[in-house]
Amino acid sequence: MKEKRKYSYTVMLGLSFLLAAGIRGYQYMEPQGELISEYEEELPSLPETEQGQESSLEVSPEEGAEVGKWTENPPEEEVPEEKQEPLVFQADRSYFDDALFIGDSRTVGLKEYGDLGNAEVLADSGMSVYKVFTKQFTLHSGEKMTLDELLASRPFGKIYIMLGINELGYKYDATVKRYEEMIDRIQELQPEAILFLEANLHISRKKSESSDIYNNSNIDHFNQAVKGMADGRQRFYLDVNELFDDEEGNL
Repeated sequence: MKEKRKYSYTVMLGLSFLLAAGIRGYQYMEPQGELISEYEEELPSLPETEQGQESSLEVSPEEGAEVGKWTENPPEEEVPEEKQEPLVFQADRSYFDDALFIGDSRTVGLKEYGDLGNAEVLADSGMSVYKVFTKQFTLHSGEKMTLDELLASRPFGKIYIMLGINELGYKYDATVKRYEEMIDRIQELQPEAILFLEANLHISRKKSESSDIYNNSNIDHFNQAVKGMADGRQRFYLDVNELFDDEEGNL
C-alpha cells in the first residue's frame, strides 16, 4: 500500500509540473485503483472541419512544450512493411482424416506417391470442371460414388481442389464460370468445410514453349482467376509453384 501511495504522489507531483507548463487533460491512478481525470473542462475545443475531413494536432520539434497549430489532412507517414515469415507446423497423417482431394492427374500422383493417410481422393487423369460431377469415383472403401453423392453422405473439414490445366483448350470465360459454379456447389453441400483452391502446377520450359495452349502463361492466367475466388475466410488460395519452379517460373 505504501508503494502505491508513493507512486500516486510521484504521479501527482509530475502532473503539477505539467500543469504549470500549460498542458492539460492527463489521467492518473488513485491508490484504490480508480482512474481519475482532471482539468477536462480546460481542454481546448477542436476546430470545426468540413464533413469527411479529419484534423490532427501538429507540434513542431523545437516547441515540444507548446500547443501546436491545427492542420487539416496532414500527410500520412509511410510505415515500412515488415516481411512476415510463413507459419509452418508439423502435422501427422491424422490431419487428413477429414480431408477430400479433388483433381486431375496431378492429384492422382499425389494420392499414389504422397502420404495422405485416410483422406478421400476423387481424382482421374484428364478430369476437368466440365465432368467432375458426372464421373463415378472409387472411394477408400471400394464403393463408387459421384462427387455430389459423396458430399451429401458425410461432412468434410478440408477440401482441396486442383483443376484447370485440362481445360486450357476451352473458352477461358466459360471455364472460369464453370469453376465458380463448382466451388459454389461444393460449398452448398459442405457449408462447414474449408476450401483450398490449388494453383495448377507449372510445366517445364521445353513443354511450355512447344504449345500455344498448354503453357505456363496460360496456366498463370487461369491461376489468377482461381486466386480471385478465394476470400481468405473459408476459401483459400494455395500455390506451391514457388517450391518447384526455377528462376524463370518453369517447372
